[in-house]
Amino acid sequence: MSSIVQTTKPAKGDARHKDRTHSSELFSRVALGSAPFVLLGAAWLLATEGHFVDPTFLPSMKSVALSLFHVFTRDSYIADVWTSVYRVMAAFIVSAIVAIPLGLLTGHKKAVANTVEPFVGFVRYMPVPAFVPLCILWFGIGDAAKIVVIFLGTFFQLILLSADVARTVPKDYFEAALTLGASQWQLIRRILWPASLPGVVSASRTAVGWAWTYLVVAEIAGATSGIGFRIMQSQRYVETPKVFAGILVIGLLGMVTDLLFQVIQRLSFGWE
Repeated sequence: MSSIVQTTKPAKGDARHKDRTHSSELFSRVALGSAPFVLLGAAWLLATEGHFVDPTFLPSMKSVALSLFHVFTRDSYIADVWTSVYRVMAAFIVSAIVAIPLGLLTGHKKAVANTVEPFVGFVRYMPVPAFVPLCILWFGIGDAAKIVVIFLGTFFQLILLSADVARTVPKDYFEAALTLGASQWQLIRRILWPASLPGVVSASRTAVGWAWTYLVVAEIAGATSGIGFRIMQSQRYVETPKVFAGILVIGLLGMVTDLLFQVIQRLSFGWE
């Protein structure tokens, strides 16, 4: 009996120690993660309340908060938010459907890499804003033109990211499978894809972040709705607080998207 008691006590102590360690890590992570926001907010507050900067260029936090409240309660901003979310997600999904398989094949097959990478390396350095007039000319002023602009900003980068992920898969896996008589299709379906999936999710997380950064570029010209359109409209009428409100909304939406990808990665690949 005494031996049983002696063996169970350390287990309880270990559990408590793990809980304390987990709580300490969580507190440290929250504190470190919030520090840049606190410092930025303090600098912003000092600059505006101390009247070091003209409100036309840097409005106060209070005026931005009021503008953020007003755009949602008076200006039907929620419709613009949904429009922008649709454009970003549609462009990202189409980009991922095409770019991820192509990127994996590029990293897996030297012949595909020799064909794809020179062209991608050429196109990805072209400035996406330069394509805005062409997209309007080719696709009109509807959602299609905006989706294509965001697509161009993410597609070629995602190909290269996926190719890099495929190259990290150990060659021993493929050699062992070939020894056992696997076909080329089985190598892709049973080895390349499962082994690359955690990296693909991580690459997609990066790509969807780029998609949000290209939103305003896509909605600069020919748009009649969307967060980017609202930002440009506010800039035209020198409504700086509304410009900041739109930027904050995009930042929050991007953060939510990033957190969703983090949750998916942890739930699906907790072993990594």
